[in-house]
Amino acid sequence: MEIFVQQSKTNFIITALLMIIIGALFIYNKDLALQWGFILAGVFMIIIGLLPMLETKGVDAFGLVLIILGVILIAVPYAFAGITVLLIGIIAIIIGALAILGALQDDGDTKLFRLIIGGLILAAGILTFFGNDIIFVVFGILLLVAGIINLVAALKA
Repeated sequence: MEIFVQQSKTNFIITALLMIIIGALFIYNKDLALQWGFILAGVFMIIIGLLPMLETKGVDAFGLVLIILGVILIAVPYAFAGITVLLIGIIAIIIGALAILGALQDDGDTKLFRLIIGGLILAAGILTFFGNDIIFVVFGILLLVAGIINLVAALKA
């Protein structure tokens, strides 16, 4: 039995589509995104985990991990919703603070822009803890844009 780790063009396309779908859901409705996002992520994780094994008729250690995580996400999607909201808020606060610190050390033309972006990300992260959904719209836009860029890159490859 062969064990391998493989990333294919199909995996990149599926991942890009997942990013686009979940990004659009976050922009449209955070609660709907959390409800269906984990289920969709679970389905896609199972597919991405199975594809390399089906293509090569071997066992893929990374694929097995993805399949197990996918089943867990489908079985109990709500268990991850609260943790995800908390983690996104914390990550946004850290990224915003680091962006501000980096901008303060910069003497270039982008200092003001970096301060503003860092401040907005920091504020969005803080607002997440008060029930404000702006960070989810920002996160959705970022996922949507990254998904489109990855999809175009995968299709050109």
